[in-house]
Amino acid sequence: MAKKIRIAGVLLIILIIIAAFSAMAVIQSQTVSDVEKFEVVKTSSGAVAFEWKKVSSADGYIIYKAEQGSSDFEKAAQIKDSKTKEYTLDKLSQATPYKFYITAYKSGDKTVESKVHPEVQACTLPETQKIENIQSPDAGLLEVKWNINSKASGYQLQYVLGDGKDFSAAKTVNIKDKAKSSKTVESLKTKKTYSARVRTYIVYGKQTIYGKWSNVASAEIQEKVSMSSDINKDKPMIALTFDDGPGYNSASDKILDVLEKYGARATFFMVGKNVKDHPKNIKRKAELGCELANHTWDHNHYGKNVTPDDIKKCSKAIYDITGQYPTAFRSPGGNTTSTIRNECKAENMPLYYWSLDTQDWKYRDADKVYNAVIKNVEDGDIILMHEIYDSTAAAVKKMVPKLIKEGYQLVTCEELIVAKTGKRPEPGTQYVNATSVNNKTS
Repeated sequence: MAKKIRIAGVLLIILIIIAAFSAMAVIQSQTVSDVEKFEVVKTSSGAVAFEWKKVSSADGYIIYKAEQGSSDFEKAAQIKDSKTKEYTLDKLSQATPYKFYITAYKSGDKTVESKVHPEVQACTLPETQKIENIQSPDAGLLEVKWNINSKASGYQLQYVLGDGKDFSAAKTVNIKDKAKSSKTVESLKTKKTYSARVRTYIVYGKQTIYGKWSNVASAEIQEKVSMSSDINKDKPMIALTFDDGPGYNSASDKILDVLEKYGARATFFMVGKNVKDHPKNIKRKAELGCELANHTWDHNHYGKNVTPDDIKKCSKAIYDITGQYPTAFRSPGGNTTSTIRNECKAENMPLYYWSLDTQDWKYRDADKVYNAVIKNVEDGDIILMHEIYDSTAAAVKKMVPKLIKEGYQLVTCEELIVAKTGKRPEPGTQYVNATSVNNKTS
């Protein structure tokens, strides 16, 4: 009997040992090792890249995130490959401090995660800035405008003499006001081109974190306001203006032939998509001292339908061919809005209506156009015509020598305003003639 009891005891002990080992196996199968050496290796404006040491017992990894100051972590990514040792977490907010931790996990009836997860911290970079406008508003000045970053601590501006391909000799200006979106640099060399770029910075702890540099923009620095040497402010003068060109006939070139022959100048309000197709014509206008002006990209939008992009695209088309931005704007149909006016102000362009309308688009008759000017012209007039009609070119051929004979100087819109007022025309202001403005909007 005692022998049977001893055997039963031994069997019980064996069973207990087997059960214990089985329990340990189950526990081990339901645990996963902690992740080691979890580190931030790179940051950008919307992403953070990590590396860590692979956990051999894991089926994958889970990355958690929370913004600094919050204890509410959320799952940011699940990596289902146990061999992965790096990952980039994107779609993060720019210029924002975060904290992260990672766990290894094992799948089964129930997903099990590792418990130890030291946090790492990282701050995303500020978004790359964009220069919205660069101009020389007056002699020796360079004004740079950019978009505001709501999370900025401030901005950094660099400017350099030249085309901006090399910033090694650039001067740096720190703008500590995060709500400021422009900076004017003074005492620059006139008639020289300067280039600028800007970036946002944020203060994170004891660090200053900079975003990437913006696009490079350039502008030629203005000289002191002065009249052209061949203009006598005491004698009558008018501004001939031409819309809608360049055309796809020879009318525009014929008009330029007349202006060149008599040493006259005019202002051309051009359509951007036409500009791209007539680079020789545009360059010739600039060479003759004519004023290059903006009449929107395709003349398809009027009044409230004109967008800032309609204006910007035309300005860029002119700049790409001549290296200079337009210095004047006219709304299609003459209908001006606050949106148009604000964009013109941002691009350093005054607006010009007209005081004498030839209605050349309506009559297409050279004699009627000629008589409309000769019989009604007055000192200081801004005269509306179009460079796309052969009848207008024929009228100009007769008109220009007649006007000169009667003592009129034929100047650009800007020259007219400067000569009559002694001041440079103001961006965003609409001039009707040499001394009258109309700032009403439609």
